[in-house]
Amino acid sequence: MAWIRCIAHLDLDAFYATVEEVLNPAIKGQPIMVIMGEDMQNRGAVATASYAARKYGVHSAMPVSQARKLCPAGIYLPVRHSLYKEFSLEVMKVLSKEVVQLEQVSIDEAYLELSQRENPEQIVAKLQSQIIEQVGLSASVGLASNKLTAKMASGYKKPGGLTIIQPGEEFSFLAPQPVGKLHGIGPKSVARLEQHGITTIGELAQAEHGLLKELFGPRLGLELQQRAAGEDDRPVVTDRAAKSLSYEQTFFEDTSNPAELWRHIREMAAGLEGRLKSQGLLARTVAIKLRFNNWQTITRAQSLLVPTDEAGPIAAAAARLMRQSWKRGTPLRLLGVRVSNFSEPDAPRQLSLPVVTSDE
Repeated sequence: MAWIRCIAHLDLDAFYATVEEVLNPAIKGQPIMVIMGEDMQNRGAVATASYAARKYGVHSAMPVSQARKLCPAGIYLPVRHSLYKEFSLEVMKVLSKEVVQLEQVSIDEAYLELSQRENPEQIVAKLQSQIIEQVGLSASVGLASNKLTAKMASGYKKPGGLTIIQPGEEFSFLAPQPVGKLHGIGPKSVARLEQHGITTIGELAQAEHGLLKELFGPRLGLELQQRAAGEDDRPVVTDRAAKSLSYEQTFFEDTSNPAELWRHIREMAAGLEGRLKSQGLLARTVAIKLRFNNWQTITRAQSLLVPTDEAGPIAAAAARLMRQSWKRGTPLRLLGVRVSNFSEPDAPRQLSLPVVTSDE
């Protein structure tokens, strides 16, 4: 079938670890763990594990103490955010030369709008080759008729894979996969569904809506069922046309862990820095969005003294807003960071300063 709507999701493979391999070819192919947190021995956590490390059972967010037990001979490196942001920016430059409508959604992934392009399969294959040749990184790509299916497809043949889901084949691709593979479903949700005999994405799509409403509430239950059916009408949001830039993280398992929330703020700030710099924008306003487990949603904003395109000031402002708006121990369902009120690129800039919070 011909493409009526065509979206690609590009995801850099084991991004932090692969950057370290590019910079130090002597460690290429070895088990590499990039660690976030000041304590590289005990209290830190794995930000990224190379594919060689994953063979030992190491995965992202694992405590470093556990990773060292599983892979004592591995290479453990501290996270270097500024360096990874530089590589991310180079990748986005490669993509921007070929694709006009580009939505960077994190430091290592982006959606590409290819609906009006001929031979989208050839375009994404060409981009994969260019990223390897020009930046030295491997990327996996999913090509489909919507964002959700494209994202699921990009993770299907990692690393370096290209998975194409033709129009009309979305459900057949998703249906046999374990329900936990559906983007946004966590272990607790999987356990609830399995108690009712729902183990695959296809079974979730065909489940009684009343049951899902009982398990997850009316809105989330309907959203999960629509996702499982491969339905997703979200557009690719081009940064150039946006009046604000934002990232949101929905926690399908509510969280009140300050360290986890701070990690997400830093990652979102890093992604926003990449998007701001790629577009030559400076932001004067930083805002956070909080959704609690009772679905109450609040937003809080703060204006900066001078505009910025740096992750440090963005994260610092978001942290200040969190301290003012969030009571420790209160479960959150969603956390978002947004920048807006853009100014000209030659405006005076906010210098990047070290960020200190009560969580560190």
